[in-house]
Amino acid sequence: MPDSKHILQHWHPLARLGLFAFVYGASIALGMRLTHPGEHFSALWPPSGVLLTTLLLSRFRDWPALLLVAVLIKPFVSFPGKMPDLGGFLFASGSALEALAGAFLLRRYVGFRPSLERVRDVLALLGIAVMLSPLLGAIPGVTLLTLEGRIRWTDWVTQLRVFWVGDAMGALLLTPALLSWSTRGLEGWSRARQLELAAMLGVLVLSVDHVFHWEPTAATSVYHPVSYLAFPFILWAALRFEVRGTAASMLALTTVALLHTLKGHGPFAPGTQGSTDTDSLVFLQSFLAAAGVSGLLLAAALGERRRAQERATHLNRELRHSLHALAAAQQELVRRERMAALGELSASVAHEVRNPLGVIANSVATLTRLAGPEKNSTSWELLGVMGEEVARLDHLINGLLDFARPQEPRFLSQSLVPVVEEALESSLRSAQYVSRVNVIRELDPFLPKAPVDAQLMHLALCNLITNALQAMPQGGTLRVKLGPGQARRDTPQAIISITDSGAGIAPEVMARLFEPFYTTKASGTGLGLAIVRRIVEAHHGKVEVHTTQGQGTTFTVHLPLAETSRPSATA
Repeated sequence: MPDSKHILQHWHPLARLGLFAFVYGASIALGMRLTHPGEHFSALWPPSGVLLTTLLLSRFRDWPALLLVAVLIKPFVSFPGKMPDLGGFLFASGSALEALAGAFLLRRYVGFRPSLERVRDVLALLGIAVMLSPLLGAIPGVTLLTLEGRIRWTDWVTQLRVFWVGDAMGALLLTPALLSWSTRGLEGWSRARQLELAAMLGVLVLSVDHVFHWEPTAATSVYHPVSYLAFPFILWAALRFEVRGTAASMLALTTVALLHTLKGHGPFAPGTQGSTDTDSLVFLQSFLAAAGVSGLLLAAALGERRRAQERATHLNRELRHSLHALAAAQQELVRRERMAALGELSASVAHEVRNPLGVIANSVATLTRLAGPEKNSTSWELLGVMGEEVARLDHLINGLLDFARPQEPRFLSQSLVPVVEEALESSLRSAQYVSRVNVIRELDPFLPKAPVDAQLMHLALCNLITNALQAMPQGGTLRVKLGPGQARRDTPQAIISITDSGAGIAPEVMARLFEPFYTTKASGTGLGLAIVRRIVEAHHGKVEVHTTQGQGTTFTVHLPLAETSRPSATA
């Protein structure tokens, strides 16, 4: 829900000024109605809260106009039908100075937040706007009325206390409600919570009305316990609705209590144990102040505690995510270090073995040529076995060198269709039992170009296609598909899927599928899929495997169709 302060700032300045003039004038008229007959000052002066709230929600550049309107309006509304004199404008200037000082100190030096969700904001409001700044209006106001002869000097202190507490009560009871509801409203409350608030306010009004409707006698105690029936509702509001609900509850309590007291009803009405009109106002003000201060502080403390718990929960959640990410990064680092060590070992072994293996291969070929053994003889068979083993070791060494060789991909933007076609044709030419395999091609010719190293990608795809063909020794269906995939991190993707109809992969094999030197083939090296993953990751892609026992396996390669900002890995 947007801040009403911001909504009003979109209005024309004259419209905002006109709205303030109307509301402020209405609050003055209400304050005059709340003044007890025979008293000079009201037990609750709403204009002090209205003006303070307006300044706190307005920009500094709007303050001069608002204060000028407040000074001009108050004398005319306070004495309708009469032309105000200089004293009336001086009296209004004192009230304007009171609101100006409170708003300036709160906004300039305290870092005040109008939502009142922090204990420090409530304490600042109570200390500055409720306790301190009302004196700036009370002292000159009471002094001016005393100089005019409307108040006796002997009553100066008593009337000062009534004036000061009346303005303070206006700031205490109206300002929190106006600030909290104008900045938050019903934000964050469900329908059920809103109904609960309405029900709580209704029961509060009925209970307070029941307590304050009776007429007291001279023997009635001022400290009658029924007057505190409202406190459980204030606690209810603080616990469930925090500052907004507490401020609304205090307004409801104040309205009912003040109206009954002015009619001479309730435990604070004049005449209770001989109390005067002034005593009655003081008692009522003390009761409302105690309830308001307690409720607001409790609500702010509970709100801060709730937000602290939410922040702690959020931080714990982020910490758990960070720990998971750290664990994954550590596992990846260990894997990369292990792969690097395996690569170095593989390179060393391959170089050490290749030279003597070449000597053995040349020797076998020389013996075969010089001895000329008859076919199917023992010598022929032994030389054939030696040749096969030499070829198998040569294949293993080539695999080790492919795994250990640090090749940096040389990206070139090109179509993936010929890359996939050439890898498929190469695998079909070198594979056995091709005549028993039904090959299905689904290659999208309109797929955009991708940055790839055609030689490395050819090697990776040949490994995958060869594995798929070897998984179907009795024949089956090989499906090779190339098409667009779902974008990752706003980067369009291409997918290359290679599906066979073989027996599938066992779960225990799936767990170690990309592990170097792990193989289930009698003549395999266990390096093919490890090389595939390194090549694909060097292209900033990923490899996925989906298998179903007895139905087949699908290897899916995801490749970006655009250059990525991540540094390339070594393949």
